[in-house]
Parts: sequence; C-alpha cells; structure tokens
Amino acid sequence: MNLNPMTRRQSRCRETRAQMSDYLDGELSGDDSKRLERHTRWCPSCARMLTNLRRTVTGLQALGDIPPDEGDHRREEPGPLS
Repeated sequence: MNLNPMTRRQSRCRETRAQMSDYLDGELSGDDSKRLERHTRWCPSCARMLTNLRRTVTGLQALGDIPPDEGDHRREEPGPLS
C-alpha cells in the first residue's frame, strides 16, 4: 500500500472518474455512489468533471427529443466515380 498522499489522491481521482458515467446512469452500488459523492465534495477537480459530464449527458439527451428538420434534405454528395 502506498502511503504517499499525492499518489493515493491521484489513484482515487482515477477511480472516481472511471465511475462517473456509471454513477450518472444509476448503475453504481450504494456504497460506490456514496464514495464518489464523498470524493467529489472535497476534490474540486473531480467535482468540476462530474458537473461537466452531467451537463453533457443532459444536453445529449435533450437532442434526442428534437425532431429532424423536415426542410433538411441533405444527402451524400455523389463521388467522382458516380
């Protein structure tokens, strides 16, 4: 076990960041969720990353609700061999 506080913090940040998507999807166990929440309360870098990921996911989910523009009839341009 490494007792260097910086190494332990970096390791905990890596673990937390690896679990963020699962956390936002509600796929973490209760204990893992609590650990992630506790870590992001005291680690501003991970808290910022979780906030940004949450905003990104929310924005992408909202895009799924937008119907395609009926006036947008884009199609692939024919290639030179067509």
